[in-house]
Amino acid sequence: MPWSTPSLADLRAQTLANFQARIQGADTFLPRAVLPIVANAVAAVAFAGYRALGWVARQFFVASAEAPYLDRRLAEVNLPRIQATVAAGPGVTFSGPQNTPIDLGTPLQTSNGGMSYTVTAAGTIGSGGTVSLPVVATTAGSLGNLAPGAPLTLVTAIAGVAPTAIVGSAGITGGTDAETDAAYRVRGLARLGQPPQGGAATDFLAWAKASGVPTRAWVFPLNRGIGTCDVAFTIDTRANNIPLTADLDAVQTYIAGVKPVIGDSQAFAPVADALAITILNLVGTGGITTAALQAAITAQLNDLIATVPPGGAAVGDAVTVPLPPGALFPLQTPGKLYLSQIEAAIEAAGSVLSYDLTAPTADVVFATGHLPAPPTITF
Repeated sequence: MPWSTPSLADLRAQTLANFQARIQGADTFLPRAVLPIVANAVAAVAFAGYRALGWVARQFFVASAEAPYLDRRLAEVNLPRIQATVAAGPGVTFSGPQNTPIDLGTPLQTSNGGMSYTVTAAGTIGSGGTVSLPVVATTAGSLGNLAPGAPLTLVTAIAGVAPTAIVGSAGITGGTDAETDAAYRVRGLARLGQPPQGGAATDFLAWAKASGVPTRAWVFPLNRGIGTCDVAFTIDTRANNIPLTADLDAVQTYIAGVKPVIGDSQAFAPVADALAITILNLVGTGGITTAALQAAITAQLNDLIATVPPGGAAVGDAVTVPLPPGALFPLQTPGKLYLSQIEAAIEAAGSVLSYDLTAPTADVVFATGHLPAPPTITF
């Protein structure tokens, strides 16, 4: 039978009962007696010990271990936590007089001062009044990523040079956050439940995740014929979660270094298909405002869409195994968004009395390698 840690009250009662049984003539019910005070102290110490033992027991299992014990447990199967990486960009444009030098290590920062960068190669402003130089973030993490056209401010003014440099068309990319306990735990449980098999579909999924780039990934065995096994992924920490060329290169390089030499694998970006959801005649209950109800429904639908795997995926995030015969709920099939799932997400917002879902009117199917984009929701 499972172990149940006794409560503090139970331990106090047990201690008092022991005193009563073992000390002749003892009366543990007298007011201001010594024995109840001693019993309280003994029970408190014992209760702390029971709690400590319970905590220690949880550290034995990947499903319940806390950092750093989670790291130590998974280090035993050679699965280290993915560390944060720094963002870098090949070109930030400086403007100023011709022949003005921009030194190696020139510091820059975002307009709010939240992130800082340094120039990684010296250069000189040319005849066109500009020069494009590579930079790297000084702090690891996804906050270091910047979109093309973003401004960066010179920390120390350079005579004649514009105080603001502009991020080039390639942007500043490659910054990722350290793997969270939750994500690391999921990856660790997958590693224990699906140990390496020398190139199985689950191996390619694990390799893609181990690169540290994807937040979600899917595997497409035989995607380009016999001997091929391709991987698609997204990076959900960005407003546009479809990977860029640099992201694809990073995952491709990692997989190429660990996959079987006779295998052909290609990392590719999934295609995000537009999805329109129209909800009319929405009526709430309990005095909730229409705006609050719409916001709650929107959040539920966005969470649902983020779990839909692309069409054709064999294994990967939110790809479930077939349910046994007689199961009550439908599969979450890759590339398919069930109408019933949309309705369930709407009702999960709470306080929904009635509504008319006019679009879509049937299950939505996505082609191989396609998944739904964040939905356009109309009320």
